[in-house]
Amino acid sequence: MGFTHIGRAAFLAGVTAWSLAAPAGAADASSADAQAAHGKHLFLYCAACHTIGAGEPDKVGPNLHGVIGAKAGTRGGFAYSAALKDSGIVWSGATLDAWLKQPTALVPGTKMAFAGLPKDQDREDLIAYLEQATQ
Repeated sequence: MGFTHIGRAAFLAGVTAWSLAAPAGAADASSADAQAAHGKHLFLYCAACHTIGAGEPDKVGPNLHGVIGAKAGTRGGFAYSAALKDSGIVWSGATLDAWLKQPTALVPGTKMAFAGLPKDQDREDLIAYLEQATQ
């Protein structure tokens, strides 16, 4: 369902109102859940090229299952660019943030045809979703 029916601002206002009335500790969980929900919505753009489920096939881009903690460009069965294979990157929240901001700035010569997500919050939310969904 996402934010298409109620709008992001209305959704976040509702979450904020709920978190103010929630017991101690619940606000943090609610915020993380809201981030991951927004990240799941953002992943719809990524899903044109990537899968995330264990054992799902690669598409134009590789399957992202288990990406957190993995060394970039090393998973068998996908034709990564030499630039990504040689990058030495290990995917973490910080490296994913830099990648999602502008892949070609982090790894010049990458084959990833994605301009990037300019908004910090969008990248944070997408990473929160990937941390949950790709384990």
